[in-house]
Amino acid sequence: MITRTVHRVVQESLTNAVKHAPGAAVRIHLTHRDDRTTVRVTNSPSPEGASPAAPPAPGGGHGLTALRERVQLVGGTLRTGPYGDGGYEVCAVLPDVVGGRRPSDGPYAPQGPFPPHGPYAPQGPDQDPGPPHGLADARRRTRRRFVVAFAVPAALGAVMLVSAALLAHQLTACVLRPADFAGLRTGRTSTELARALPERQFPYVPDQVADEHPEPPGTVCAFYRSNGSLLEQVDIYRLCYADSRLVAKDVLPGTRRG
Repeated sequence: MITRTVHRVVQESLTNAVKHAPGAAVRIHLTHRDDRTTVRVTNSPSPEGASPAAPPAPGGGHGLTALRERVQLVGGTLRTGPYGDGGYEVCAVLPDVVGGRRPSDGPYAPQGPFPPHGPYAPQGPDQDPGPPHGLADARRRTRRRFVVAFAVPAALGAVMLVSAALLAHQLTACVLRPADFAGLRTGRTSTELARALPERQFPYVPDQVADEHPEPPGTVCAFYRSNGSLLEQVDIYRLCYADSRLVAKDVLPGTRRG
């Protein structure tokens, strides 16, 4: 972008010299020191008798206005004004890096008085206007993309972590220890067995397991896990009641989660 901007400064300066000072001598001077490049394009007055290549258009100076915006976009400065005895100068100071420190002061800054009016007049004050709007917008968009790129996965990870924690709690809360299962006796009421049973029933019994092991007719069954492992296969304990009394207890084939 810096190289293209240098080319654009020279191109616009030559265009203006041909348009407003036909036949004039033009000098292009480039210097690079420290972290900046200075581009100076100067032209002498038109020779006597030379006619303009084209009459100045109403509202002239738009090319330099656009050029100034382009220079500011990469973090540089542009100044224009009279040069010598009737000549003109366009001077741009550009950083080596887009958006770098604006070279508005120092030994290499453009110098000299500049006219307040005319087709080449600077648009707005010559002082440093701060970060270019286009570059600032680009930075804001980059920050937003950065936030989206990292915040969204982090939020999804947090949701998954909370969901996994809730699932783990739910599964461990429905574990019936094998020793307690072995101690359950048929004929006992659900009230009598309540102290030995977990606080929750297991809600994720696979349809295949339920189809292969139908509940005894006229009963209502409760299901529990045999241990709290989330990764290993576990057996499912089934307790079936009729009229609130335990009439059957079964061990169903193991499953990872149900």
